[in-house]
Amino acid sequence: MLNSSRGFSFCYKERLHLDRDFRNVIRKGRKIPAGFLTIIVFNRKDGNNIRRLGLVTSAKVGTAVQRNKAKRRLREIFRTNKHKLTPGLDIIFILKPEIKSTGYGKIKQTVLDSLKNAGFYSEP
Repeated sequence: MLNSSRGFSFCYKERLHLDRDFRNVIRKGRKIPAGFLTIIVFNRKDGNNIRRLGLVTSAKVGTAVQRNKAKRRLREIFRTNKHKLTPGLDIIFILKPEIKSTGYGKIKQTVLDSLKNAGFYSEP
């Protein structure tokens, strides 16, 4: 069982930071269209079980407030569901302008259904 204070954290190691990591995921990863965002998933298979997240957005998505709200929502979805993802995944969410008018519940359902259909997410 996960420790509630540590199990659902979102630490530094779980974020994609380096440009080369982003390029590697985009080049080698599997693209999953999901309406208001594109999900790119790459299974590293390097023996490291940490799942990592990267977010890509542009000014087309909206104001800084709207972009940050969308990114906070996606980070929260990742944080609370990462233990159900395949170990060793790098995931990039590329946001589209339609996300700013989409509610949290719809975003969560779409992301989880897309990952489940692609075989990267499993309910216990």
